[in-house]
This record gives sequence, structure tokens and C-alpha cells, in this order.
Amino acid sequence: MKKFIIFSLMFAMAFTMCGGTGVASTIDTGLTRDTSGGEAPLVLAKWEANDDRYTDASTADGAQIMPSGQYQVNKTIAMCAIVTDPDGLADVLNVYADVFYPENIALGDSHVALADQSGLGCGELMQEDSLHRLEKMEGIALFCDSVRNDNYNLPTIEGGYSYDAICREDGELYKDRAAVYCGSKELSYEDPSGSYKVWAVGQDYNGLQDILENHFDYLPLTAFETDFTTVSYGNVRLNTHKIISGDLTWDAMDAGKASVRNVGNTRLAMTVSQDDMELGVTDGLWNVEYDARVGSLSPYSVYNPNQTVTLADELDLSELDEMDFSVTISKFPPTHDSDCYVGTMTLGAVMVNHLECDTTCTDCVIGS
Repeated sequence: MKKFIIFSLMFAMAFTMCGGTGVASTIDTGLTRDTSGGEAPLVLAKWEANDDRYTDASTADGAQIMPSGQYQVNKTIAMCAIVTDPDGLADVLNVYADVFYPENIALGDSHVALADQSGLGCGELMQEDSLHRLEKMEGIALFCDSVRNDNYNLPTIEGGYSYDAICREDGELYKDRAAVYCGSKELSYEDPSGSYKVWAVGQDYNGLQDILENHFDYLPLTAFETDFTTVSYGNVRLNTHKIISGDLTWDAMDAGKASVRNVGNTRLAMTVSQDDMELGVTDGLWNVEYDARVGSLSPYSVYNPNQTVTLADELDLSELDEMDFSVTISKFPPTHDSDCYVGTMTLGAVMVNHLECDTTCTDCVIGS
């Protein structure tokens, strides 16, 4: 009996040592219950772009966004981020994008009134928007193909990571360790030009979160529009200052009441020039002199034919104001074959510095 038991034990040991081919292996496994709340998500990369999610207006680093330059026509931008989580993507609850107004730039009262904004700018949070997870291959195509191949320096990538680490076949996206999240946001046509700070925020079910920060540029565009295409001085007598007043009502059908409004994302000052309407010169001096102004309280700017002047009373973001024009004629040339004189006026605009915020951002002064 003892011999049999010893033999049986020896046989079992030999089988265990020599076996393996065609025999299932047993692998030890284990886990530890996590009572700490887990680890926070990590934002690997983020970027902003036009609403196609990968183009912008310049080849410079980051995103450069061009406004519409049209009244109440806003700009839709895309905001995207790549997020991972050490506890698995299923632990990612929310991904947000927080956009902040440019530092030290105030919106001005007219912007607040017309755009229904309550903030003063000055680096304040505009709004928090949700980003939504893309399908795996859609996210890979966007970041690893479109962005990487067509706009390489668009995104901000977390230190220690790269396109290769994120996009290779055993990288974060292909192995489902990370995903691409995108959303959209409207920038108002009148939101001020400047550098906008953006946070991409990844948040898990335990409230742990990570933030990756970058900036995009809302490019400056100085633009205006008018509700008139003609200025008729009507019947004018010699040496009589004839004034044609504008108004504050936007009505393109009332061409005799001139109004102008700022439709760009910079403050501006209007410019004006005009020919001599065939009134000519006498003794080297023009027979006609013009005046123009923006707003009823600003001084008139006096100018001669073919001279361009910049008018006082600058237009804030989205501001509408009246334009007044006047003419004084010192001589009607006898060689003119009729009592009707016609000419051409040219309106333009120059960019003016934004309103600045004081150190506490409770008051604003005109920038120097």
C-alpha cells in the first residue's frame, strides 16, 4: 500500500511538470476594493476650430477665428477635447468647455443692451458648454487624420503625450483608453476681438476632474453698415450752412435720415471724403466746404473736397448712431450747364482700441 501511494504521488508530480501541451493554464487574478474614489480623468488634448472641427483662419499655432462682419450673424465654433481616465472611460461622466472673455477688455453698454449680455467682459466666464463623445472611428478620423494632417499645430496637447501616443494602433484612441469629445458654441458678431481662454474639463462620477487650458484668437474685423445710400443736400443757397440731420431709427427706406451701426468686433471711428460735385475752385480755393459728424453731441469735422477726415464720437461694439452732413457753397461756377450738382461720397472706418477694465473690473475707461 505504501508503495502504491508513493508511486501515485510521483506520477502526479511528473504529469504536472511535464504537462502543458493541450492542457489549460490557470492564471491567478485579483483586485482590491477601491475606497478612495478612484483617480481623476486626464484631458490629453484640446482645440477650437471652425464648425467643421479642424480648420481655422490662419496657419499660426492654435485657432484663429474670423467673425462674420454682418449684423446679428454670429460665428459657430467647434470645441473638442480628448479625455482618458485611469479607471476606464466608463468613469467619465461629463466633459465641458468653459470659454472666458479676453482679459482687460470691456464690452461696453451698447453691447450689453443689444446682445443681451450681463457681463462686462474683463476675463469673465462667458458660458460652460457640454462636449459629447464621438464614435470611436469618427474621433480617430477627426484627430488622427484631419487635424494631424491638415492643421498640425491646431491643438494643445498635454505634456508627455503626442500625436503618436494618441493615434498609433496601440495608442489611447485605438485601445479605447481615451475618446474624442466635441461640442459647439456661438460667438456673437459683436463679441470683442482678442484672446479667449478656454478650459476643457473632464469630470468623473466621483466629482474628480482635470482641466487643460488653451486660448484661441477672435480676429479683429472693423466693419459697419448704413441705412442710406444717398445724401441729398436739397436746395442750397450761397454761403448758407445747409445741414442734413440723421436719426437713431434704422430704416433703409428713409434715405434722408442717415444712421450707421458697428457690425464688427472692434470699436471704430468713421471716415468720410467727398468730391467737389463739379463746383470747382476760384483763386485756388474750393467753392464748396463740407462738414460731417457722428452723433448729435459731437463736433463737426470740416473738410475740403477729396480730403479724408476721421470723425469724432467713436462707435462701440454694436452701437447705432446718427450721421449728420452739411455743405457750404461760396460760389456756383457760371460754366456749369445746369443748377443740378452731383458727386460721390466715400465712407470708411478705422479701428479704435477696445474699452479697458479697471483693476477691479467694475468700471471701464476708454483705452489709450
